[in-house]
Amino acid sequence: MPGDADTSHDLLKRLEDRLDSFTPAERSIANFILTNRGGIAFESANSIAEKLQVSATTVGRFSRMMGYRHFKELKAGLRMTMSGVPWLVGDQVTEFVGARDGSGRDKRSLELELAGIIEVYAMAESETWKRVVALLANSRHVHVAGFQTERGVAATLAHLLQYAREGVSIVDTTAGNYHEIFAADPADQCLVLVDMRRYSEQAYELATRASREGIPVVMLTDKFCDWIRKFTNDVIAVPTEVELFWSSQVALGCAVNLLVNDVIGMLGTKVEKRLERLSELYQAHTGHVGSSAKRKPGRS
Repeated sequence: MPGDADTSHDLLKRLEDRLDSFTPAERSIANFILTNRGGIAFESANSIAEKLQVSATTVGRFSRMMGYRHFKELKAGLRMTMSGVPWLVGDQVTEFVGARDGSGRDKRSLELELAGIIEVYAMAESETWKRVVALLANSRHVHVAGFQTERGVAATLAHLLQYAREGVSIVDTTAGNYHEIFAADPADQCLVLVDMRRYSEQAYELATRASREGIPVVMLTDKFCDWIRKFTNDVIAVPTEVELFWSSQVALGCAVNLLVNDVIGMLGTKVEKRLERLSELYQAHTGHVGSSAKRKPGRS
């Protein structure tokens, strides 16, 4: 096995240098390691094989080609510690942190964001999380609203859920009356709010009225929202404080990804059918890179 010193740098550098000479399967494995170095610690030869549609034998053979006895030993060739938290520190991140000597603000912000991600993963095992996933998966209509800088996170959640299931909408404030939520039958609806301090009056008013009308409310927010629990216990409060100008949305984004993943897991095989249908529609009307788009009506 290669020595401990600089093994991570050596392995990643060799992968980058040899990308063009690899076979398609080998290139797929190498690219996965290079672009997912932060999560390789949680992978196995079998899990990578499944994700990349290659055999576990191919992953093992690739590891031996790179000078390791097996994939587990290849993982050990990557550094895995930072601030006492298991984490694969890529060479670029190591250099970035080491070069910012000043106040150490960037290093501390990085550590805080990593800790926030770990906290979200732990939160995903809680009963509150499971209730939220059930609401997002089973409510006939899911309305998602975000304001100020958090509206992008809300839109991401809504757009991802729209691929997984029907009945998901982004709350449109242009009419000024929120009719899509409150003019409809409140049964079988839920409202998801995404907001961080300073909190929007719109979020507060929506939570107030939805609670009063019996519409379940879910809130994705920071650790400082002291008013939302008057209206709901389905609160996912994530760490957002870092030593940067803006509060960090990294943990919020992580929560969105994990929620959508768990919703898909709860919905099961029906998601696959919907994705196939959406892919077919997209190919018919727009097309994907690398695929031949169908001829659109009216074209000669």
